[in-house]
Amino acid sequence: MTSLLLLRGEDPPDDAAVVIRGGERGLDDDVLRRTAERTFEDYGFYGVSVFVAVDVPVAQLCAEVEEVRRYGQVRLSTVGRLHEAGFTLLSTGRRPHYDIALPELSGTTLEHLRDAFGPPMVNPGR
Repeated sequence: MTSLLLLRGEDPPDDAAVVIRGGERGLDDDVLRRTAERTFEDYGFYGVSVFVAVDVPVAQLCAEVEEVRRYGQVRLSTVGRLHEAGFTLLSTGRRPHYDIALPELSGTTLEHLRDAFGPPMVNPGR
């Protein structure tokens, strides 16, 4: 049974805003599929959780948001890179949380998502 997804209704972040995905394996196919399928079961769309540094520097967001701080490594992108790759960001949960909406879960979609992010790096908030 799906739940009602509440969006924050705010303006979308600027294309230059940095998008953060936690974990060294956060963009591995099995992790993405499991996460997106769980989101589909809960809310009726395939989604992957990320955080966007809208009002604060990346290091500050990584230090202050527990869901990011717990990871030893993160991967970064920008809103613009995700848009260029064909993805939409939804303002879900509490700011600065977003979900990347995925059209489906084929290898090509997951590959494009992975390619929109840089390599894993040490979490600057730790």
